[in-house]
Amino acid sequence: MIEPAFSKKEKKEIRKQFPYLNNGSIYLNHAAISPLSTGVNGAIRQFLNDRHEDSVENFERWMSRVEDTRKLIGDFIGAESPDQITFMGNTSEAISAVAEGFDWKEHDEIILNTLEFPSNIHPFRILENRGVRLIYVEPDKDGIIQPEALEHVITSNTKMLSISAVQYLSGLKANLKKIGEICKKHRIFFVVDGIQALGATNINVKDFGIDALASGCHKWLMAPMGIGFLYLSEKLQLSLSPYKTGWLSVTNPWQLSDFDQDWLPVSKHLEVGTLNIIGIEGLHASLRDFNKTGPEAIFNEVKTLNRYLFEKLSAHPKVALLTPGNEEYRAGIVTFSIDDENDTDGVVKKLNKEKKITITARQGWYRISPHYYNTTEELDLVLKELLPS
Repeated sequence: MIEPAFSKKEKKEIRKQFPYLNNGSIYLNHAAISPLSTGVNGAIRQFLNDRHEDSVENFERWMSRVEDTRKLIGDFIGAESPDQITFMGNTSEAISAVAEGFDWKEHDEIILNTLEFPSNIHPFRILENRGVRLIYVEPDKDGIIQPEALEHVITSNTKMLSISAVQYLSGLKANLKKIGEICKKHRIFFVVDGIQALGATNINVKDFGIDALASGCHKWLMAPMGIGFLYLSEKLQLSLSPYKTGWLSVTNPWQLSDFDQDWLPVSKHLEVGTLNIIGIEGLHASLRDFNKTGPEAIFNEVKTLNRYLFEKLSAHPKVALLTPGNEEYRAGIVTFSIDDENDTDGVVKKLNKEKKITITARQGWYRISPHYYNTTEELDLVLKELLPS
């Protein structure tokens, strides 16, 4: 049995960091976008105030914050060096850097699966113009993308395997460690879309053998929109060419008239110009909040809430669950349907308008995604509204 990670007193203090709760709202859609904590909001406001009414130029402090945040990300995902972290705008941009930067040859193959969000499909799909083949693996009867099924389609032409750590619709959590072992065995690169996992469950790039981890940070990491990152292993960095470049891509960018400088390593090269400092300030504050609270405690609380919700739904005779029953394959998302309920979008809109409850509907399914500050009482209230008696 998983015990709650926080006492009622601790949970009460945590919830004070999210003022939107004061108006009676219940927010359970962290798989889409998260609210910003008081700490994140304060960090962003401080940056805006500096630009608006204070010293305006604080480049040294901002650059220091950039490097501090790079280190926080590296530590959070178990990277060997913060130099392996490149700031990106979102998951799609990060995956595109891998897809466009790799030296593909005609008939090369990349393994994907049919459950993916388009961010992990389209950057590779465009490579079909170069003769690259996309190999799609289907889930088994329980909705699981089995590592053995992925290994079964590997050939001598396979160069890369890409998968979401957690699938956006079903909530399936991939067995990254096993898949990483398979990729290492067959000497292919292992790419992971981490946006539905980071902040809800543990990802350690070294332990899992991940070569590229791409993620935006506005979902479970609870940072602003428009800030993300790409982790690259040393091995994959050596196999990539930058797919874009800019004035900051050279060894000494302030030598403005020297056009023949050496390029920076790809991880730095891809930061081509002025960074999203507002987003980085917010991400820094969010990661600081996570570290203060304790990542393992947060992951445990997400797991506890997921289990509570799953068991409640499983017990209802009119509910069909899309999310896997085996807890090993779950993180923060629970997706389900209700018999005789067809207008899921309408129900979701009505809940939000009349009850201040936010969940989402995806492809005719309900999706609920609670984070660590949510409570079982909130889940009970939502289920009372949703489920027929």
